[in-house]
Formats: sequence, structure tokens, C-alpha cells
Amino acid sequence: MLTSPRRQSHLAGWLLALVFAASTWAGDLNVRAQLVWGTDQKKPKGSEYIALDTKSREKLRQFKWQNYWVVNQAVSQIGTRKPSLVNLSEKCAIDLRDLGNGLAEIRLYELKAGSEPKLVKPVQHSLEALKKGEYCILAGDDKAVWDDAWFVIVTIAP
Repeated sequence: MLTSPRRQSHLAGWLLALVFAASTWAGDLNVRAQLVWGTDQKKPKGSEYIALDTKSREKLRQFKWQNYWVVNQAVSQIGTRKPSLVNLSEKCAIDLRDLGNGLAEIRLYELKAGSEPKLVKPVQHSLEALKKGEYCILAGDDKAVWDDAWFVIVTIAP
């Protein structure tokens, strides 16, 4: 069916508005990133670490550690613009970006004083899954303590 140029322009305007609204809504999606230490050790004296909540511990049930300490957490937005680094520790940062295809990209970086951040691992995760309450979990060995591990847990911010 052919339509007039004026109607086509009107339809194009509506489509552009819908795309803009969708990208604006995605940019307003707040997520929480937690840096978690998995260990059999007790909480270090003088630290401000807190025990990982029960729901999040359940997501890590397949792992073997007795304790999961939240070292740090941050809330950030997932947007389509160039992401900015979110520091979770002096050695670890992430950035988050809406890829525009229903997926979020979460990139993990290693930080070293005097150097550019080093990309360690990029992961793509469904935005719809995050909105439904699923978690995105990145993990690795703790290089400083044998048999411990670290996790970065990304969820929708409460």
C-alpha cells in the first residue's frame, strides 16, 4: 500500500520517537554490581565487608566456599552511549552498555597503577533476563590467596 509523503513522514516521526523512547528507557535501567570474595576464611578484622545476602548465596550454591564477603558494590546505569568505568576495587572495574539488540555487554577490567585498564573478560547478557531478576555472574581465581575466588555479580538495582 502506498502512502502519501506526508503520511510517510508522520510514520517515520512516530518510529523515531519509539526508538528514542526505547533507548531512553534502556538507559534508565539501573544495575547493581557487587565484588564478592568466596573463601573459607572469616571476615578480616577491621574490614567493612558484609556477608552476601541469602538470595545471592543461593545463586552461588554450586561453589564450595563457606563465606561470601561483599567487598564493594556500586549502582550504575546501562545505556547505549559510551560506557564509563565503574571501579569495584583498586584492582577491578567494569563497564556496562546496552548493545541495542536486547543484550547488555558487561566488560571486566584489571586495574594497575600507572597503566591503562586491561580488558579481562567481556560478557553479553539478556536485558530481559536481568529485568526478570536473573543474575549475571563473572568469576575467577583469587591470585593472592590459593583456593579462594572472586565474583562480580550484576543484578537489577533494588
